[in-house]
Amino acid sequence: MKKILLLSLMMLGIIYGLFGAVILDREYKTVKLDNGLEVIMIKAGSEPIVTIEIAVRNGAYTQTPKNCGLSHLYEHMFFKGNKKWTSQEDYADRIRELGIVYNGMTSNESVRYFFTLPSRNFEQGMEFMAYAIIDPIFDSTELAKERNVVLNEFNRDFSEPSYIFYQMNEEAMFEKYFYRKNAIGDKSVIANATREQMFEIKNKYYIPNNSALVIVGDIDFAKTEKFVKKYFSRWEKGNAPSFVFEEHPYLEKTKNIFTEQNVSMTELMITFRGPDVGKKNEDTYAMDLLCEIMKLKSQNIYKQLVENGLVYSYYLGYYTEQDGATVTFDAALSAENTNKVKDIFFKELNNINTDGYLTEEILTQAKEKVEMNFYQDIESSVDFTLGVGFWWCISELDYFETYLDNLKKVNVSDIQRVLRNYLLDKPYIEGIMTDKESAKKYFANKEVK
Repeated sequence: MKKILLLSLMMLGIIYGLFGAVILDREYKTVKLDNGLEVIMIKAGSEPIVTIEIAVRNGAYTQTPKNCGLSHLYEHMFFKGNKKWTSQEDYADRIRELGIVYNGMTSNESVRYFFTLPSRNFEQGMEFMAYAIIDPIFDSTELAKERNVVLNEFNRDFSEPSYIFYQMNEEAMFEKYFYRKNAIGDKSVIANATREQMFEIKNKYYIPNNSALVIVGDIDFAKTEKFVKKYFSRWEKGNAPSFVFEEHPYLEKTKNIFTEQNVSMTELMITFRGPDVGKKNEDTYAMDLLCEIMKLKSQNIYKQLVENGLVYSYYLGYYTEQDGATVTFDAALSAENTNKVKDIFFKELNNINTDGYLTEEILTQAKEKVEMNFYQDIESSVDFTLGVGFWWCISELDYFETYLDNLKKVNVSDIQRVLRNYLLDKPYIEGIMTDKESAKKYFANKEVK
C-alpha cells in the first residue's frame, strides 16, 4: 500500500507530503517535488490575501573573498526582467496588475523573497514567482543600475557611526573568514560584478533542491498543490551545494576595539561567541532566556543601570546562526560610566551563576516574555511567512515549530550551564565608540582605530 501511494505521488511530481498538521495554531501541509523543492503551505488569516515566499540557503556564509557582496546584489537582480517579462517596464506593469507588494532580504545565512497579493490573483502570482526564480536574464543595463544602487547602500551604511562600529566588532570576532559575515560585501567586488557571476550564483544555489517555497494565507491546499506542480515542476534540479565550512576560530584572548566617531553618546559593546544552531540546540533556547532575564525590569541589573541613570538604554541579544552565533551586550551611556556599567554587567552574570539567585519565578517571567515576543514577531501573515523561511534556511522547519515547547523545558541549571559554557571567563570583543572630546578625557590610554 505504501509503495503504491509513493508511486502515485511521484507520478504527480511529489515525493512526500504531510497533511492535517498544525503549526502555531495554523493548519499546514508540506510536500516535496521530485526536483527537490520543499513546499510549505499554511492557512492563515481571514483576509483574502496570500504571501508567496522563496527561501534560499544562500547569503554571506557562502561567500568567498572573490564574490563577497554578490549574494546581496543577486537579491536586487531578482526583481528584474525574466524570460517572460523581459523588460523592467513589463515586470513593473505586472507587479501593478496583480497588486503585488514585494521585498527581498539577504542575511548571513538566508536569502528570502516574497510577493503578497490578493488571493484572487494567487495563480498569476505563482506563475510570476516561478519566472522570477527560474528564468532571470540579468540584463546588463539593469545590472549596471543595481550595482550603483548597492554601492549607494554601501556608502549610506558606512556613513552611519553605529554601522561602522558594528562592522569593526564583527571583523574582530571573525577576522579570518570575515567575508562569510559580511552581507553588505566588498565595494570593489560589487563595482565589478558581471552577468556571469550572477548566473554562477543562480546555478549553484538557486536550485529547487536548495530552496523552499512557502505559501501563507487564504489558500486551498489542493488548488495550491496544483499550482505548485504546474509552475515549479519545470525548475531543474542541480548539484546540492556543500555547506561544510572551516569553523570560525574562537578567540584566544579578549580583544579591544576603540573608535572615535561623530556621536552624541558613548556606546559599549561586549560580544561573545554563542551556541550555533544545529550543534547544541538545547543551548540556543537557554541563551534566548538568559538574554531576556537580563532585560527584565524586575532584575537588579535593570535597576542598577537604568533606574540609577548609568545608561540611556541597554540590551543583551543573541542572534541564532549555524556558522558563528554571537551574544552581545550593548549599552548607550555617558563615557564616564563605561567601567561601572561593564563591572555591573559581569557581576550580574556571576550572580546568576550563584545557586539561589535566579528563581523559578523570574525564569517563568522570561519565558512568558519570550513567548509574547515570538507571537508578536509572526503576527502578520508576511512576518509569519518570513519566519518560516528564515528557520527553514538556518535549521529546519521543526526548530520553528517546536521552539516554544523546547523553551518551556529550560530550567535554572540550563541557564547556568550556558553562562559557564559561553560567557563566564570566556574571551570577548570589547568595543567602545565615543566622541573626540570624551576620548581625550576618559579614554586617553585607548588606541584609536
